[in-house]
Amino acid sequence: MIGRRFLAAARAALSRSPVDRKDRLARAASLVLIVATVFAAEGSGLLRPLDNALGALRFDLLRRDASQTLTVVEIDPASIRAAGRWPWDRERFAQAIRNLQAAGADTVAFDVDFSARADSAADQALLAAIARQPGSVVLPTFVQALDRRAPARLVENTPLANLSNDALLASVNVLIDPDGLVRRYRYGFDSESGGRASMASLLANRSPGQTADFLIDYGIREKSLDHLSFEDVYRGRFDASQVRGRSILIGSTAQELGDDFATPRHGALPGVYVHALAYESLVAGRDLKALNPLLLGALAVWSAYLLRPRSALRLRRMLLRHLVIAATAIGGPLALQAAAPVSAATASILFAQLLCLIWLVRHELARRARAVVQAREAHLVELAEHMRASRDEILAAHDELKAVNVALDRALAARTDFLAMTSHEIRTPLNGIMGMTQVILSDRNLPAGLRDKVDLVHASGETMLALVDDILDVAKMESGNLTVAPAKMDLHRLLDETARLWTDKAQSKGLGLRCDRGDTPTWIIEDGGRLRQILFNLTSNAIKFTERGEVSLEARTELGEDGEMLVLEVSDNGIGIPADKVEQIFEAFSQVDAGITRKYGGTGLGLAISRRPWPSPDGDLTVDSELDVGSRFAVRLPLRRAAADRGAAGAGAADGVALAAASVLLIEANPLAQGVLKAALASHVSDLEVARSTVEARDALGSRRFDLLLVEGRCLSLGDADAFEEVGRLARESAGAAVVVLWAGPAEETAGLRRAGARLVIPKPIATADLVQELRAFRAACEDPAALGRAFAAAASP
Repeated sequence: MIGRRFLAAARAALSRSPVDRKDRLARAASLVLIVATVFAAEGSGLLRPLDNALGALRFDLLRRDASQTLTVVEIDPASIRAAGRWPWDRERFAQAIRNLQAAGADTVAFDVDFSARADSAADQALLAAIARQPGSVVLPTFVQALDRRAPARLVENTPLANLSNDALLASVNVLIDPDGLVRRYRYGFDSESGGRASMASLLANRSPGQTADFLIDYGIREKSLDHLSFEDVYRGRFDASQVRGRSILIGSTAQELGDDFATPRHGALPGVYVHALAYESLVAGRDLKALNPLLLGALAVWSAYLLRPRSALRLRRMLLRHLVIAATAIGGPLALQAAAPVSAATASILFAQLLCLIWLVRHELARRARAVVQAREAHLVELAEHMRASRDEILAAHDELKAVNVALDRALAARTDFLAMTSHEIRTPLNGIMGMTQVILSDRNLPAGLRDKVDLVHASGETMLALVDDILDVAKMESGNLTVAPAKMDLHRLLDETARLWTDKAQSKGLGLRCDRGDTPTWIIEDGGRLRQILFNLTSNAIKFTERGEVSLEARTELGEDGEMLVLEVSDNGIGIPADKVEQIFEAFSQVDAGITRKYGGTGLGLAISRRPWPSPDGDLTVDSELDVGSRFAVRLPLRRAAADRGAAGAGAADGVALAAASVLLIEANPLAQGVLKAALASHVSDLEVARSTVEARDALGSRRFDLLLVEGRCLSLGDADAFEEVGRLARESAGAAVVVLWAGPAEETAGLRRAGARLVIPKPIATADLVQELRAFRAACEDPAALGRAFAAAASP
């Protein structure tokens, strides 16, 4: 029977594929690697912190009180303060022995060094106290290295020979682990005179001669130990029931005597309490023994074997195994330690489980990845078969789609051509009609009834012409043929013409139409036709959708980060636009809703044409609107001046005499901004010089004198320079010239700039005309000291 089973297993092994055999060898190698890693970690001490932490946890869970057979007498700070010095006269120890024995103490043990001679009378007093009850007093010995450079050479310190005759001797050495904590205690030590019992073993009446270690049970509550102050014992002020029939352990607890040890459960404990806890462990039979490391290693190997990933077991069952072994590795030592004085260090088992869990996760991820790859491969095979089966259908559909696209392109091209040709054919007679109606309307003798009819024809022609233009522009935009042609144009004339052409339409609805050219130049370089179309569309919409109030057309210039900008705004107090419909109004053939179309008419093309394409690549059209309040459309374009604004040069000459006589040093690093400011200021000052940095400015100040230093704020912070320090340096080196700063930084820093030496701080952005007016007012204030404070106050206000 056994032979047949062996042959069957052999045949099954031989029948396995090479891939299966390779996989089994890989799993076996992984298992061996895990076991080797666990043993290496255990042997090198890497797992000791985990074992220590688990041990401390078991102590926390297995708490118990002391046996009340031992009382600790503390040499505490109060006792030292009462004696007035340290070391004490040994008469104090003798008196304490007499008082304790008189109260019925069974044994009095000292954790105090008596190896050095003291006062002869005091030594005799102590000797007499010990001799009263021979063998009832325990004196300490301790082993220490004879020389720090030779730690192997040990010497035992013992009490004075005459004191040792009637006393018992016990070692008070404490074992310290490599991490500085006291976990172990020894039954006894080898000495020059033979085996020496430890203090706890002697008090617990353990058989002498043992030198093995045991683990102190730190589950014993340290606060449950009875204790007395040495001063109270010395004075006889204590309850005799606390010492009667008990062992008494006297030792230092004052920190200044330096007898503290670090423990894993109670923190820093005085040495006398370490001996007391060791005594309690022995009395209660809780002197813990460590479980055999070989047995623990075997358990770790067995756990790794059980937890190795196997294809036959599902992930849930493997995780259940992990849970059972983890619970056993943590709960088993707890139950074992509760039932017997045994401490099991199971960190190696938990570490083996962790490595197997990592192995399991990797194995499961690899298995799922293979499953995903296989599923994708199957899907790709199915897709390939489907593609081969439908290749002819796909090719036919592709050819059909290609033909449809060609036909659609031709239809779009034909539509564009038709619209262009039709608009041309319509414009020719329409322009004739418009011209004749204008001639007729210019006749002052035209009867009123006929004038109304001709005026209606003229208005209808204007509407039709605008519709044709819009439809043609949309077609050009869709085909990409709508271009811009910048040229020199009269901006003021365009603004005036727009206001003049739409004034009658506004007045017919009872609206006011206001036009403000602001500080804009007369001649600029832009596509005049496109700009006219944009302004006409915006003004037409404003009048159309406003029932009462006013429509305003405003123009101005702004000094931005990249130079001077032209801003054209059309605002009204009409019906407004809902916030969620703002983007919709810029789509072709689109309005806010169908009710708007029915009430106000229109094709919905004006705003779509106005937004694209722009006369300038950097232009933009924005809208700010509130429902039932009104709308404001703003066109922003980079300002390109065609010629100097001579009209502005003469304006304000009477109130700018002081500025006109001033020599100005402009400090500006941006070439574009330099050009804008030079164009704005050159005609308003007597002399203008430009510096690209504060360094160049100081060089210029060294060669000549200026009346005014106009500094762009960014030039003060170039490199690692501090703006306030640069202003102060310019003010000191300006030879009396006033420092004016154009500041785009935080408003709260303007006060610091003035304290540093700036006479005036002008916030940016600011229109060039406003800048000139600020400088004129400042120069005039400099001529009139009484007005200078008012100028500063005006500049400081927002």
